[in-house]
Amino acid sequence: MTGVRTSAGEELERRLDAVGWGVLLLYSGVLLLVSAPWGAWLAGVGLIFLGASAARRAFRLKVSGFIVICGAVALGTGLGRLAGLDVPGLALLLIACGLALIAGTLVRRGEAANRRA
Repeated sequence: MTGVRTSAGEELERRLDAVGWGVLLLYSGVLLLVSAPWGAWLAGVGLIFLGASAARRAFRLKVSGFIVICGAVALGTGLGRLAGLDVPGLALLLIACGLALIAGTLVRRGEAANRRA
């Protein structure tokens, strides 16, 4: 550390991020050791992303919509693969991100118009 003081919220964010990365790396390593199917890894990553986002929300920290979208798509794709379905995860992720960008822009535009009125 450089001696720069941070707020309690920033410290909590750092700790949650570190724990999230630790869980993700641990989970990935264990699945590689046991040669688990690809769908199990995807579903687990989705749960880790969604769980980390839920923890951030519970502590009233900023939640990344992109991580929530990635988590939901990874979970759905992984569960689909485990069920024997070929779920097009990348295509779904691109569609979800595009819709989120468009919706976010429209919502911000509507808020700006309401402030002017």
